[in-house]
Amino acid sequence: MADFWRLGKGYGVSRFSDGLVLEGRRPGMLVLQVCRAFSSPMSPMQLGALRPLGAACTSEGIRRDTGVVSWLHWPNLVTIDGRVVASTSTSIRPMKQKTRVVFNLSVNCYAETAESFPKGLRAASILDVLGVEIERDLLRDKVLHALDWYCAELERGMHRKLLDRMRPTIAWMGNQVRVRTATGGTLTGLAKGLDDQGRLLLQSLDVNRRVRALPAEEVELVQQVTNDRAPWRTLL
Repeated sequence: MADFWRLGKGYGVSRFSDGLVLEGRRPGMLVLQVCRAFSSPMSPMQLGALRPLGAACTSEGIRRDTGVVSWLHWPNLVTIDGRVVASTSTSIRPMKQKTRVVFNLSVNCYAETAESFPKGLRAASILDVLGVEIERDLLRDKVLHALDWYCAELERGMHRKLLDRMRPTIAWMGNQVRVRTATGGTLTGLAKGLDDQGRLLLQSLDVNRRVRALPAEEVELVQQVTNDRAPWRTLL
């Protein structure tokens, strides 16, 4: 990847440059903005694998750097022991000859607060989990190495391979979940897997057992549910 540019908090990409990595300055946080260009327009299958890719690479980078088991909380979060330690977003701009993508990654290494993390799940830092501070530069390198590999595989058309790699890292997969949609609605069902377009397959709990495919961009938050007296209590 390109050299690292360090920018102050609040700065963003003013002009797209392929391979550019911008590192924000926030105490205790690793904040990255990564610009990547893919050499051809992407198929719906590739786009579906692309949207959760930032969170998958962040989770993999954390595991490689610390040895701690982290989870992809599909589509855009990373959790450890049920607590959010990282959030991501992906901006995609399809063009005639290429696809431009900006990944925004934010990891709480040892900050006391993490304002950008979503409501509905508890937050934590890697320090809280590991008990020691980690080197942000080393974590950054691990995350970017994973991102490089995932992007190369995606460009080769290996989207199904990437989705199969992501599925076992989703802690609530195969369990009953509640999905809060981007439009403010709520869906409940059994998380069955990810289809070829990277959509979450949610099976209804009624007698029909219908399966609905939810694109990542339509999902705000997924929470696992239990069968005790508080049926929608988030597992923390």
